[in-house]
Amino acid sequence: MMSVRKFLLSIWILQISFLCSALVFAQEGELVHSIKVQGNKRVDDSTILYYIKTEVGDPLSRIQIRKDIEAIYDLGQFKDIQVETDNVTEGVAVLFKVVEIPSIGGLKIVGNDKIDSEDITEQIGLKRGAAFHDQNIASSVEAINKLYETKGYFFAETKIETELTPDNLVDVTIRIKEDEKVRVEKIQFSGNKAFKDKTLRKQMETQEKTWYSFIDESGVYQKDILKLDVFRVEAWYQDHGYIRVSVLDPKIQVNKKEKAIYITIPVVEGSLYKVDSIVVNGDSTFTDEELFEVIESKKGEVYNVSKIREDVSRISDLYSSRGFAYADVNPVTKIIDDKKVVQLAMEIEKGKKVYVGKINILGNVSSRDNVIRREFRLSEGDLFDSQKLKRSKQRINNTQFFEDVKIDTKRGEDPDLIDITTTVTERPTGSISVGAGFSSVEKVIFTGSVSQNNLFGRGQRLVFSTSLSAIRSDFNLSFTEPRLFDTEILAGVDLFNRDQEFFSFDSRRRGGGIRFGKALTEYDWVGINYRYENVRVTNVEPQDVTEFLRNETRTTSRIAPSYTRDTRDDFLNPSKGSRHVVRFEFAGGPLGGSDFLKAGYEYTYYQSLIGKLVGAFHTEINWADAYNGDSVPAFERYFMGGANNLRGFNIRDVGPLNGLGEPVGGTQSLLLNFELQYPFSKAFRGFVFYDRGNVFGSGAGTDISSTAKTINLVDKRHSIGAGLRFLSPFGPIGFAYGVKLDQRSGEEIGEFHFTAGSSF
Repeated sequence: MMSVRKFLLSIWILQISFLCSALVFAQEGELVHSIKVQGNKRVDDSTILYYIKTEVGDPLSRIQIRKDIEAIYDLGQFKDIQVETDNVTEGVAVLFKVVEIPSIGGLKIVGNDKIDSEDITEQIGLKRGAAFHDQNIASSVEAINKLYETKGYFFAETKIETELTPDNLVDVTIRIKEDEKVRVEKIQFSGNKAFKDKTLRKQMETQEKTWYSFIDESGVYQKDILKLDVFRVEAWYQDHGYIRVSVLDPKIQVNKKEKAIYITIPVVEGSLYKVDSIVVNGDSTFTDEELFEVIESKKGEVYNVSKIREDVSRISDLYSSRGFAYADVNPVTKIIDDKKVVQLAMEIEKGKKVYVGKINILGNVSSRDNVIRREFRLSEGDLFDSQKLKRSKQRINNTQFFEDVKIDTKRGEDPDLIDITTTVTERPTGSISVGAGFSSVEKVIFTGSVSQNNLFGRGQRLVFSTSLSAIRSDFNLSFTEPRLFDTEILAGVDLFNRDQEFFSFDSRRRGGGIRFGKALTEYDWVGINYRYENVRVTNVEPQDVTEFLRNETRTTSRIAPSYTRDTRDDFLNPSKGSRHVVRFEFAGGPLGGSDFLKAGYEYTYYQSLIGKLVGAFHTEINWADAYNGDSVPAFERYFMGGANNLRGFNIRDVGPLNGLGEPVGGTQSLLLNFELQYPFSKAFRGFVFYDRGNVFGSGAGTDISSTAKTINLVDKRHSIGAGLRFLSPFGPIGFAYGVKLDQRSGEEIGEFHFTAGSSF
């Protein structure tokens, strides 16, 4: 466009030279008396005069006049510029006469039913109020047709009409004939023997049309995408030993009558190659055995390009964990064609050790720098360690204060320094939330909370929550300081009021407690809690009174140490890692109140399976007993059935019962959960499950026909089901439905469950 403009400008300057040279030549050197502009309508005089460097009082210069014309023309608003001079008493009057390029007045698009007008105007150079250039018509037609092609309208036609108005405006009408959508009917390959067409098509983004193409837009042909598909198919072959493969340009056949596209991709496979040998040329930093532990490619295997790239990355990470952040690992291959083998050598140049330079924090508006810095496993001046850097990112993510965490590295001021820049995107940490759900036992469940998980940007957590239903009324207030006095110690305070109906009795629990905790290692944590509460038990029928179940008011005072080992990669949406929790509770004795002991162990394991699929296993075992002649109170016994343990059941279905068939709880419990989870997005995942568990124990007047006195691996209730979990702005929310696999007389076939909070 600019080359055309320059060419026209040179022609006009020559013309102007012939028209004005006599006048300017005759008057050259005389003083300029005035400078005026004529003919402009849209462009202000001041704008044009700004680009004219000839000034009043200067000698008239033919060279400068030419430069002024060129500067005005470069504004792109004029199609003709002439200069006239006139002698006056005080010197020379200079007049720049311009003819403006028409601007676009109206812009109308007709015939576009499949694509919005706004999407079309974003792709073209024709804009209302902009200068009109003929060359924009052809480029706009091309852009519109390409847009339609990406949507599958391969035969769409575009015509642009223009009309000049008396006001020097151009009205533009874009007429589109969309025609029917054209889909890829068939994709086939020629020359392929090692892999079937179906296998190769799976490697491509371009797909054949399906009966549900209107939903997923499959079958759309895009030239650029198909070019990338050629490389994808080629990479597939190279990852399966065909390193001499050649995937040729696709042959495209368009059938306008059938509105179909047929694609044939020629393939020259070549021979299958295997790994003949692998050697590592490194140094004393790591032994060969240590290096081969991270190399997954093996002698005798089919040569795999992607696996070798991953081996290179793992070796680089290994060296980076020892401070060699810029270690260069170069895989050198020697192809022996007559034997169809590849000899592989890993050439390692470790470079110099580097140290952490500056650690920069960006993006934190509410959170204080130290809230992020204290999660770093590296400090400025430390030897660089890539594993510690990855762990730092995990820890920052697990604070749950940020939607996104990015960590970048670059060379520091000195060659042996590496700077770390952490960029965070904060998520709202303060919220007021309400929720509702339903279950057959609790009926309508109402949940609400007011929380601030990053109080004053210090990482402190303050929460008030409530949960109300037909059988419970809970209110909780808690405050947590994760770094007491800026140390590694966590401290917390809790207050609560919990009323719940257990069918065989009602309980009201009021009290509070304090918590302390400290990390022992990167993944290990110990805690100790103290809790005091006043408990009132009511609505126990006379015939149901036992040694542990009666209408009474008790106090409990307990101390509860715990140990946790948590290696999960993400606390909200884990895909690998595990969590162990060991809990003990010592109540009564010198602390006062009821005398009992409780212990529990909980284990959760996550493992990535195929693609995005995640497998999860959870088990929990609990035990309780009394001492000093006391009995475990009813409100301290274990119950099971519901969203957070044995799904598909309610507490009436599981464990020992009284004479009326109501649950009385047990002193032991065992639970097993198996899940297959699929994350549709970072915040939304579906799952299917199998649950198995029971509550065990006995007592006067209890019925244990559906359970046993002590933990028994055979006497279990079990269920299957499915559900959804998503991370809402108010926290994790879940829905699930479980179906009993051992339905008994009088029981519902299944249960619907609603949860507000994290799963196991």
